[in-house]
Amino acid sequence: MQKHITWTLEEDERLTELKGTGTYAEIATKMTQEFDIEFSSEGVRKRVKKPNVEAQAPTGYKTTVEILQDGSHRSDKLLRMSEEESKDVNYLLKAHGYDVNAWEITSAKSSIWNQHNKQDGTLTLYTSKITVKPKTNQFTIDDVKQTVTDLMSNYTVPIYKPIRYSESGKLLEVNMSDLHLNKLGYKDGEYNHKQAEDIFFYILNDILTRTQNMTFEKIAFIWSHDFFNIDNLTKMTTNGTPQDTSTRFADMYKQGKRMLIQGIDLLRQFAPVETVQVGANHDRLTSYTMSEVLEAWFRNDDNVKIDNDPLSRKYIRYGRNLIGFSHGDKEKSRLGKLMPIEARKDWGETLYSEIHAGHLHSEQAVKEENGVIVRYLSSPSGTDNWHFESGYVGAVRKVQTFIWDKERGLLDILHTPITTEEVQE
Repeated sequence: MQKHITWTLEEDERLTELKGTGTYAEIATKMTQEFDIEFSSEGVRKRVKKPNVEAQAPTGYKTTVEILQDGSHRSDKLLRMSEEESKDVNYLLKAHGYDVNAWEITSAKSSIWNQHNKQDGTLTLYTSKITVKPKTNQFTIDDVKQTVTDLMSNYTVPIYKPIRYSESGKLLEVNMSDLHLNKLGYKDGEYNHKQAEDIFFYILNDILTRTQNMTFEKIAFIWSHDFFNIDNLTKMTTNGTPQDTSTRFADMYKQGKRMLIQGIDLLRQFAPVETVQVGANHDRLTSYTMSEVLEAWFRNDDNVKIDNDPLSRKYIRYGRNLIGFSHGDKEKSRLGKLMPIEARKDWGETLYSEIHAGHLHSEQAVKEENGVIVRYLSSPSGTDNWHFESGYVGAVRKVQTFIWDKERGLLDILHTPITTEEVQE
């Protein structure tokens, strides 16, 4: 149980009610039970002997709290404290009424109140002025380790022999672009984390069912184009844009980890799987750490390859095909010009070249430039409030899946549309 440090107004009022009803130890026990904080008999004794600081405030002195434009707070109040306490960041935060786990001090100034500088033992009356801001919490490597540990203790890795694998088979590109797990739709039933999971597995099962008469040499599973909707505990994107979400970050991370592992387990029953991680504007850090989790999880599985290199553009060579992947939010019109430079050797030795991007949430007109085809792919996710209010509505919700032949290039594109039935909880 946490030990009591700073007296609040509510605690002072309760102490006044309990004063004289028993010994200091008995009063401390009662207050410990009521406030779920460990009060000491000595702390109660000192507080009974020392009146409430606010009550001792000189006439005309006003305690103030100012909320600044950037979300930080400026607090000014009188505190009776020791010199050591005046230098203790956590003490000052608690004394001003701030949670030490949620706020941090950016500046602090404590000055002895010269007009009322009478000391009470080692305590002196100070004017205390602090400026605080919300903590920017981070999902640390320890959190990732704990996430993996939790999963490994409750998940049995099935061992599969792929049933549709053939060296003379084809490449199945499953491109789950812009799922935005944890996005909250602009109205009830539009989109949330539960619907995103239902859609994710609906798409995988639809693809595997429609290709049941085919054999594959490899499955390329492309998932990291904004698979997650936020990138930190403050519910913001990588660049700090606030998002409406349906769960907390940690819950989203654990759900996404489970979905991806189960999804890869499903796909690898049919052919060896290679995943390619590329950074995106909503979840650049989160998707990267998740690729590290996946690499650790499947480290002993020869049928799963995790490409967790942090590069924002990747290329896969398959026979006479060279396929590039990028989220497409930064390169704009330059996207089609990059493959011959970044994958010079493979581009020169292959005949069919495409780059698949996301970000726009809609299927854009296919552009071919110097033999490189650029495709912007659709998204299966729903519409959030910002896009609705801005009028960005009406894009067809679907996923495109590509079937590649080693010698003949792209043979087929499967479309998996997402209808009302697929988003029902």
